[in-house]
Amino acid sequence: MSDTTGAPKASHPLSTPGSDATIRDFSGGQKVFSRYTLIKTLGRGGMGVVWLARDEELERNVALKFLPELIVHDRAVLGDMKRETRRSLDLTHKNIVRIYDFVHSDQSGCISMEYIDGDTLSNLRADKPHKVFEPHELAEWTSQLCDALDYAHNHAKIIHRDLKPANLMVNQRGDLKVSDFGISRSLSDSVSMLTMEQGRSGTLVFMSPQQLDGERGSHLDDIYSFGATMYELITSKPPFSSGNIDRQIREKIPPTMEVRRKDLEIEGEMMDETWEKVIAGCLAKDPARRPQSFVEVAQRLEIASPKTVRAERALQPPTTTGTISTPATTTTPPIPKPAGLTPAKIGLLVGAAAAVLLFFLGVIGIWYFGFHKPAATTQKSTASQQTVESQTSNLDRSSGMAGKAKDVNPFKNVTRPQPSAAPSNPPSGPNAPNAQPVVPLNDFTGG
Repeated sequence: MSDTTGAPKASHPLSTPGSDATIRDFSGGQKVFSRYTLIKTLGRGGMGVVWLARDEELERNVALKFLPELIVHDRAVLGDMKRETRRSLDLTHKNIVRIYDFVHSDQSGCISMEYIDGDTLSNLRADKPHKVFEPHELAEWTSQLCDALDYAHNHAKIIHRDLKPANLMVNQRGDLKVSDFGISRSLSDSVSMLTMEQGRSGTLVFMSPQQLDGERGSHLDDIYSFGATMYELITSKPPFSSGNIDRQIREKIPPTMEVRRKDLEIEGEMMDETWEKVIAGCLAKDPARRPQSFVEVAQRLEIASPKTVRAERALQPPTTTGTISTPATTTTPPIPKPAGLTPAKIGLLVGAAAAVLLFFLGVIGIWYFGFHKPAATTQKSTASQQTVESQTSNLDRSSGMAGKAKDVNPFKNVTRPQPSAAPSNPPSGPNAPNAQPVVPLNDFTGG
């Protein structure tokens, strides 16, 4: 198993020039910095030794990466290293190895970080039957890597500067973890400065031409290193691995991954054309011709994952041109349908909703025409009959006061009185001028 930083499994002592007065000999069970109990060595590399340790204060296992004593003994360099490391405390992405603390004494110093129980992509590739990954096998890890690097570049404003297969780990759950954000580069820079070496920081075969020339770091350097990393994982070799590597990185175009596989007689699937174009674009000498962000990389590879918000923003229609350049204006992607709803299922749901609606309309119609309307008609007839009965009752009472008038024909020579001075004693009786005809109830209703 590799260490958290991707150091090789070798157990040889540190051999970096100027730093082989290395860390004191530690042993399992020893307590350091009054806090960490050492358990076992996870790995050794050119820039430090890594121990699995128990953090007694927080009661969890951590990986302790001890620094070369050459750095520990130079307070100025140690201060720079401390500041660079503590910048990484802001990286809290689930696919980035967490940095917990920077601790040191007069004799030693180390970086406490998340312990990853897993292995590096470099070692996992070496364990494959043909020593290579196929693109589809890398798709999910590449999606997680793009998401993590986009987060680091845009949220924490941190560049990795040493991206390579040995710094990409996979834990026991199958999740990718990016380790050594800025740490390896800072360690290498510090040792190079102290030893007056002319070598450049980072790992040469994965460095961009700009990084090779010592230009100020940019997120586009990480995009180049990403391309070189994918190239190695798919072909078993980085783009340039022999001869004058410096000159080749600056001037030469590497062969396609399909051609490199044939040259190395690697059996495998036919190379995906999309991956060929995107990886070639990442390896462009001119930074302006590379994808300009890891969002664009994920978009062009069509691997954006719906698990995170940033990855969802990357889910846009891929371009059809073969040249990788600065991103062109893209259209807003369609809103994805909810998972599991096929057109057939949607049709069934719509049909069921329509049937339920028709059922309720039918119930309402039956109630209205079968019960509500007849009841309303009955109430109206009853009201009319009550009105007639009331009028008849009033007329009957009037007739009782004036005398019986049932024999008066209402249609016979009935005239209204003309206006005149009213007599002091108006006549009464059935023939009185102001008497009103009485309409029998049976004649009014037509009975």
